[in-house]
Amino acid sequence: MALYDNKYWLLSHIRNSFMSTDDTGMCELVMSGEAKDIKDHIKSTEPYPDPESSDDEEDEFESFDFQLDMDFNIRERSNTATQIEKLELIRKKAAKMRHIKWETNKGLNKDVDIDELFAKKDINVACKSEKPISKLSALIQKHADVPKNPFIEYAKFDGTGQVNIPTKKYKIFLTMLPPQQRNYPMPVCCVANAKVQDLIGLILLKFSYNYGTSNLKSVNHYGLYITEEDGEVDSDFPCLDSKEPISKFGFGCLGLVEHKESIKTVSFPDDTLFTIEGVGTRLTTISDKKADENKQMENVIQAVEDHNKLMEAPLYRSFRVYMLSKVKPKIEVNIGVSGERIEIDPVPQKGSKLLPFKAKAISHPIDSIACCEIIDDKNGRVTFRITYKTNTGSSFSGAADTSVSGVSSHSLSSNMTYKNYDFEGNTSTAMDLVQKINLILELKSSYIREEYLANKGKKLQKKKSFHIVK
Repeated sequence: MALYDNKYWLLSHIRNSFMSTDDTGMCELVMSGEAKDIKDHIKSTEPYPDPESSDDEEDEFESFDFQLDMDFNIRERSNTATQIEKLELIRKKAAKMRHIKWETNKGLNKDVDIDELFAKKDINVACKSEKPISKLSALIQKHADVPKNPFIEYAKFDGTGQVNIPTKKYKIFLTMLPPQQRNYPMPVCCVANAKVQDLIGLILLKFSYNYGTSNLKSVNHYGLYITEEDGEVDSDFPCLDSKEPISKFGFGCLGLVEHKESIKTVSFPDDTLFTIEGVGTRLTTISDKKADENKQMENVIQAVEDHNKLMEAPLYRSFRVYMLSKVKPKIEVNIGVSGERIEIDPVPQKGSKLLPFKAKAISHPIDSIACCEIIDDKNGRVTFRITYKTNTGSSFSGAADTSVSGVSSHSLSSNMTYKNYDFEGNTSTAMDLVQKINLILELKSSYIREEYLANKGKKLQKKKSFHIVK
């Protein structure tokens, strides 16, 4: 604000920042008279003023710098551009219109009535005129008397063009064709839920499109056989069962063979199926064959399961059961069984520190185990016993034997002493544990087990002979 006190600065500001004029022109004369005073003032000032000098003596007579206002708006369109755009739209509309000038014909007879020239037409007559018929409709009407294809009902099993429906593709060799044509298979795509009889009907339908239906018989006169990729039919195997779904078979190449006589399947009330081949042929029951096949299949499945269990027996597996004792309460333990050892680990429980006894972990090598058998089965709880050998030369410590509450001992011979543990568990766990240990014992076939079984057999024979003598 101190700059406004300097009269020379104000004069310079007025001359450079404003436009000064009036009608008489006297303003310019007054302002021009002041220019001499301003120049004298500039000459009298020092070229390098003192820092302590006032701001009034500084030379600040220049004009202000121009600054761009940031709040400016985009310039609106002019009326000329808007008018040009309207004219352009009118010109486009006019291009779509056609103007026709009406001129009276000089050669036209004046006596002719205008109403006759522009007579009204009957709209109803024009509507009643025949509609144009397409070529396809005319072709259908022309061949309306053509006999219906007997295999048209199997067209619904065609998988070509089906979406979100499982389908299967086959290469079908047609053996009823001449030798020159039967080497080329006919591709057929069928839905996966169709039966073999439906697939045969679909093949005959596609065959009729190319070769007609004159030489074709019913579906029952044909069968599908396993075929090599070169078209050779494998006659060692019977044809596919017509009542079975095609999803059951995984063959990609099949051959359609015509039978001399149709094959029919008849069902009797006693569920015994007979196959009738032609008229007057012999009847053969197939129920016994199916029963034998089912038994053989069950035996094969059982043998595979037993083999898998035998292979998995040496693998480590843990079971949770309860160890029984005649004096102390039963203890929950984990029994770990592998091909090398049997480990018995007590499960930690709440308040176990307050008990007067403390259960310890036990481990026995599998070679010291003599037997594992079930001794009781009541109300879904199975009690089983593990028998092992103990003597001075055993590989496990005697301290472990005396630390377990469920140990009882008995002797079958003077040289060997056997002890056992009694356990209780649910039926499934106990059965799996006993089966696993017995499988391992059969694989190992240790001397201790053989000696135990031999002594046990002798003991049973003595009991029988004792009862006989009595």
